[in-house]
Amino acid sequence: MSPPVCDFCNSIKAAYALPCADLALQATGAHGTARTTLAGAWSACAECLTYVERGDSDGLADYVTEAAHGPPALLRMTTAEFRRDVFKQLYKRVLPQLGAPRPLAREAATVGAGGALRSVDGGNGG
Repeated sequence: MSPPVCDFCNSIKAAYALPCADLALQATGAHGTARTTLAGAWSACAECLTYVERGDSDGLADYVTEAAHGPPALLRMTTAEFRRDVFKQLYKRVLPQLGAPRPLAREAATVGAGGALRSVDGGNGG
């Protein structure tokens, strides 16, 4: 079994599940538009959860961008500035939709692949 992945920073230290309804989102940055469909609960590591609990979407976007744990194709196709802009837009919409965190062990069967890093379609305008 693979270790749980944080749906925000994509680290392998996810420890919490945050329930969320499915969301279809679009974000536009200086380098194009990203469309994403976020399905179900999100998983979070302790570091990302601190930003989520504070409702700090901008701080979370900065942290996730600097962590650079995303899929290699996404990291190659986009600039850090583009990802930061997109994540700020996405997280402003997503954070208010997230339910109370629960230890991931109890939620493992229901956590979906909701994270923005895994769901962004196309990167630079794709």
